[in-house]
Amino acid sequence: MSRPLSVLLVASDGLTRQITANGLNMYGYEPLLARDGAEAMGILESERRVDVLVVDADIGGDLSGLAVAKAARLLHPRIDVIYASRAPHRIPDEAKVKGAPSIRTPYQPQQIVGMIGELRYRMPADGIDRRVA
Repeated sequence: MSRPLSVLLVASDGLTRQITANGLNMYGYEPLLARDGAEAMGILESERRVDVLVVDADIGGDLSGLAVAKAARLLHPRIDVIYASRAPHRIPDEAKVKGAPSIRTPYQPQQIVGMIGELRYRMPADGIDRRVA
């Protein structure tokens, strides 16, 4: 029996976190929740395995969503990243980690699940096979 994929969801809005976590749970994922960059980094730096990072690119504070994604990829080179934003088209490609798609907020949990499926089951341009556990 394989373990469920863990998804770290970083969103400042508590309702968004809870609705998305419930949806991820229904689809068999293990949601990990963080309300800001500092909390997300605590999870990423812990012993917990994180397979997918869904991060609000618009979060403020000491650590932006873009900075969290870059740090996550350094700590976990195989992590898949999905950016959420009110204006995803305004996130410069050079500010994003390679191969990370964006989704407009508000979103539905099934949209995130679909994006995870696309990321996990294709060979990305960077050549890192993330299908291997």
